[in-house]
Amino acid sequence: MATASWTQNIDLETPAGLALKKLVAALPKQRRFEITLFGSAPLQLTVEPRLLSADIDLFSDDDDLETWVRAAGLTREQSDFYIQVCSGLNFRTSPHWGTRTQSINIENCTFIFPHPIDILIAKLNRLEEKDLLAFRVVIEKTGHPTEAELIEELQMAVDLFRPGFDEENAADLGINTARLWPLIFGRTIDVRREIIAPALAKRRAGYDLPVRDYKRELREAAASYGTSPETRS
Repeated sequence: MATASWTQNIDLETPAGLALKKLVAALPKQRRFEITLFGSAPLQLTVEPRLLSADIDLFSDDDDLETWVRAAGLTREQSDFYIQVCSGLNFRTSPHWGTRTQSINIENCTFIFPHPIDILIAKLNRLEEKDLLAFRVVIEKTGHPTEAELIEELQMAVDLFRPGFDEENAADLGINTARLWPLIFGRTIDVRREIIAPALAKRRAGYDLPVRDYKRELREAAASYGTSPETRS
């Protein structure tokens, strides 16, 4: 991923920046806080101030954070532009996201900003109209990700394409990726052939495993019994 797509500017005069400063003012000063932002707010702060959102999605290891958000008057019930305290599990993105963050200190709080590519990958889990807008704005402002860059990053995050657990009613990342491609890059994409299969091939090569043709083995095994895989029950 080209690092040129990252901006060093963090605009704290945006709606998201002002809300973060208001939150810091409500935090107890006797200890430090570390808070990670995701969703559209970090893009508003770092890429395009006009990229608006109704809320700030964030998470922290601090169990009392929601209490301080309420003390700052920034819950959904208290403010039109509010802070949504989430779990780190809600940020489903590349496994490499933690290696390429940027941070800023405001008094006794460190705010962590994932790289824009990791924000965008996470948006594929939902891909609503505002998520498509985020892709368009980031590409317009930075020139990244290119099609090749996004394919490479999605290959490195191939496990995101696995089916979700029955209990979570998870979105299908493959379907959303296929829907994104013609809207952003102007062509259709075969997600399995261009992303999943190459990634799994790289993984097998890393494990130094032989590539097995399971369909051929099944046909040969069936032939030895004088039947075909299609007719055996």
